[in-house]
Amino acid sequence: QAIIYKRETFTLVNQSELFAEDDYNFAGRPPLRGDFQYKCGDKLLNFSVINLHMKCCDSGLKRRQNAVKMLYNYLSNEIESGFKNFIVLGDWNDDLKDKEHEHCFHPFQSDDRFYFVNEPLVYDVSNATYPKEPYVSYLDHILVTKHMIPKFSASRTETLFIEDYMGGFSKYERYISDHRPVMLGFVPFH
Repeated sequence: QAIIYKRETFTLVNQSELFAEDDYNFAGRPPLRGDFQYKCGDKLLNFSVINLHMKCCDSGLKRRQNAVKMLYNYLSNEIESGFKNFIVLGDWNDDLKDKEHEHCFHPFQSDDRFYFVNEPLVYDVSNATYPKEPYVSYLDHILVTKHMIPKFSASRTETLFIEDYMGGFSKYERYISDHRPVMLGFVPFH
């Protein structure tokens, strides 16, 4: 796991691997948490980014569901302790448009403190983050706390078609990934 950021814009305050001692449900890839500080003039924003890569495929559904329960409980405890600014992103290896019992998102979807900013994109197959037949799907998501980015704030979420700049998807897949990235842009101070 990695988090890439601009040092001149953001200060990394702390980093940790969540559930490093209990990472079975995360397929041996514990989520990476980076705590950041963003300063604009006299305004300061403290927030955390959690990067994850969930267990793949249908055989991993139970593990993804258990991993999400662990993450949900962790974030709930953090929020109750007073830290409310989270962005959780990465390869969830699950599609938001699947039936409730066929995906791992339920704890977050049933709690109004959280929302998936990319949810409107998942219903447009042209935005699929996994574009390969026969499994074209939207598996990469960005979950935010509503405190971090109010639901109706100025924000933009989109699938990035990096392969358009690399000479096609097969070249992108060979050198980078078989998943397209998702981007979130937002105005932190109103």
